[in-house]
Amino acid sequence: MAITSGKGGVGKSSLAANLGLALAEAGHKVCLFDADTNLANINILLGITPLHTLEHFFKQNIALQDIIVKGPADIDIISAASGVSDFIKLTRTHQQKLIEALQILEKNYQYLLIDTAAGIDHTNINLLLSAPYLILVITQEPTSLTDAFSLLRVLLQQHFNRSVLVIVNMADNKRTAQSTFRRFKNAVSQYLHYKVYYAGHILNDKNMTQSILKQEPVILSSPDSPASECIQRISQRLVQAFSKQSIKNTGLSEHLAEVAAPQPAGKPDIDKEENSDFAVATMHEKNMLTTNGRKTEQFESSQRAESLNSTVEFTEKSAMLRASYLARRLAGNDH
Repeated sequence: MAITSGKGGVGKSSLAANLGLALAEAGHKVCLFDADTNLANINILLGITPLHTLEHFFKQNIALQDIIVKGPADIDIISAASGVSDFIKLTRTHQQKLIEALQILEKNYQYLLIDTAAGIDHTNINLLLSAPYLILVITQEPTSLTDAFSLLRVLLQQHFNRSVLVIVNMADNKRTAQSTFRRFKNAVSQYLHYKVYYAGHILNDKNMTQSILKQEPVILSSPDSPASECIQRISQRLVQAFSKQSIKNTGLSEHLAEVAAPQPAGKPDIDKEENSDFAVATMHEKNMLTTNGRKTEQFESSQRAESLNSTVEFTEKSAMLRASYLARRLAGNDH
């Protein structure tokens, strides 16, 4: 599962670390993969100083298995190279090298959590397109919602068709979290013709801030705190949802290979499990609204996305109009 966000500062990496630990403490074999090669934070959050990182994997030909560091609760960690901006855009050779290493690595784990960069960088988009499942972290701030919306729009323009599980972080309370998700879900449904799923929320908790300062995940330092209880609940939901499914051929390496060398895609395999407020599918169901078998493109002119090239460029004027309108919409001020 790739864990991402539209913008930085929403607690994405902290969530990734704590969620991985919650799964590991429950007895699952977990690998936490820090794929944010410019702003690597996982090792910092866990108080770990790795001997090797992805930089050594790419530059010094060290095997991916040899850069794994053992963390708390027996979790395995692959650290990115903090501050190495030239790895943001991987070469084709590096992409193939990573694919081959992941094919070996992912067989050893029940859960491979990928902490990605925030935003719509070209390589980040490719990584998100490769992950069988996507966890999108948002907060109640309008900027977080509009940036998350923009990220989804870019993914959909690249024919993304996988499940998107939304977690509302730093929520004031449960009601606010659910209201935030509904606004986001409705905007995505109305303007992008796509369906996202609610995976839960994490309450705004001073224990989380203190744990970051201490470089000790909140789920270990304050296991009975409100934030820890929320993370445990999300972990349990994920395990319950995935345990009811037969998931085959959904490894990251397979999808990454498809991105590197695209093949004609068949129809998504619809297989959904639901409870009262959470759902997950092995492939995204046909919730891209269709008309006569074709994807609808009935966007209002102010919402119509500009065509994308490999650098994902938009005109400044249309981007400002979209951001302004959606900020009002998502903040609940547009009626």
